[in-house]
This record gives sequence, C-alpha cells and structure tokens, in this order.
Amino acid sequence: MSRILVPVDGSEQSIKAAQWAARSGGSVTLLHVHVLDSATTISMAHQSAEQINAIEDKHAAPLFERARAAMGDIVPEDEFVVIGDAGQEIVGQAKSGGFDQVIMGSRGRSQLRELLLGSVSEYVLRHAPCPVTIVR
Repeated sequence: MSRILVPVDGSEQSIKAAQWAARSGGSVTLLHVHVLDSATTISMAHQSAEQINAIEDKHAAPLFERARAAMGDIVPEDEFVVIGDAGQEIVGQAKSGGFDQVIMGSRGRSQLRELLLGSVSEYVLRHAPCPVTIVR
C-alpha cells in the first residue's frame, strides 16, 4: 500500500486533492503548512512552543475537517501541522516521512506573480523525492 501525503490549505483544489487521494487506495496523511507573515510572527514571539502548537492546531482543525469530509469513509492515517515555507515543508515532509506520492491541489495565481515568485506546486514538482499529482 502506498503512503500518500496530501497538503491541505482550505482551497477547493486541496479538498479535491484529498478526494483524489482517498480514491487511490493508499494510506493518506494530511499536512497543513502554516506560513507566517511578519505581523503574526511578531505577535507570537512571546508565546511558548506549546501555545504556538495549540494555535496552529486550532487554525488547522477546520481545514482537516473539510478534507476528512471530502474523503468519505477513508480515514487519514495521520494529520499534522508545520510552520514554514509551504513548498520547502511539503518536500521536506515527503522526504523525511518516506512518502510514495504527494497529491496536492493547484492554486491559481496571476501569470505575473507566478513568473516572479513561482508556485508551491511547481516547487514541489521540481524537488519532491517521489511522484507528485496536481489536482485541479
């Protein structure tokens, strides 16, 4: 049975990716990468690691709930939250977790922004140690 990593961010595309993964017959792990902006980072600076983890879990809970609902009877093997750059964290988790596949949603960006910044899905496609399926 293959191990599948599904990043979820609450977008419709990530929910569709969870549905697709559920139909694949593999073991599904849901991942949420919380990308902190400068203001959030500063506001969290005085909090303990436990407090930060609780905030992250609370933020991710509805995202995981939507993904689980989309997966129907399939129950994820695991769900976890990490903080950092989305592309780098997804690739890092795919490597360290020994996943066989990443199934993720494609998020629309303007052509100019994608040209200047690239996209998370493109980064994962180029750097993941395993096959990547992008769901629209």
